[in-house]
Amino acid sequence: MKSIAAIDLLDGQVVRLVNGKLENKTVYGDNPLEVAKKWESEGVDMLHIVDLNAALNTGKNNSEIILKIIDSVNIPVQVAGGIRTINSINRFLDIKKPIKVVIGTFAFKQPEMIQKISKKRLNRIIISVDHNEENVMISGWKEFSGIKLFDAIRFYQELGINEFLLTNIGKDGTLEGPDIETLIKINNTFKDIKIVSSGGVSNIIDILKLRNVNCYAVILGKALYDEKLKIEHVQELI
Repeated sequence: MKSIAAIDLLDGQVVRLVNGKLENKTVYGDNPLEVAKKWESEGVDMLHIVDLNAALNTGKNNSEIILKIIDSVNIPVQVAGGIRTINSINRFLDIKKPIKVVIGTFAFKQPEMIQKISKKRLNRIIISVDHNEENVMISGWKEFSGIKLFDAIRFYQELGINEFLLTNIGKDGTLEGPDIETLIKINNTFKDIKIVSSGGVSNIIDILKLRNVNCYAVILGKALYDEKLKIEHVQELI
């Protein structure tokens, strides 16, 4: 299992939201590049960078900051948040570094466009499946996409994508533990997919639980920033 440190960007600051709500915001720093280098130096396997401004259609996007981070670190990066055109997908995939692109809203509003991505690039696409009671939510978690969780995974697996970022939005930023029950059901239903778990992780026991249900990776957010977890301890376990 791989460890992934989240860096959520809002107005150029590193923040964490609870349940994706701006009114539940905590600011953890105003130097995202410094934060990225900190997590890299502590041994995390990858960075997960989310442009909340782009995702929520508020303020100026953080694309320049994201590109600076990508250029400055030596570990893989996956980018997310407001990536809703083929051009913006290709902009990141054209970078000569191991970049993965996380697509959520765009994948469910215009699935026919995802089918136009060249097959050789599909292994760098991660489908973000944000769900609430197995309903896939889009547009910053404000809208029901009209598709259920298991149908979404099945559709994109058949298309040739095998990596999925799962976020139970009721768990995100809460430190209440990951959604193990849903992960077990997915593992029992699908074969040959990689599941990246996001949301709810609060302690090393949660990491053990995720490892035991064969998650490919775990995104660490609030637990890292609130110093409830240390990357070195996570790495020892996984």
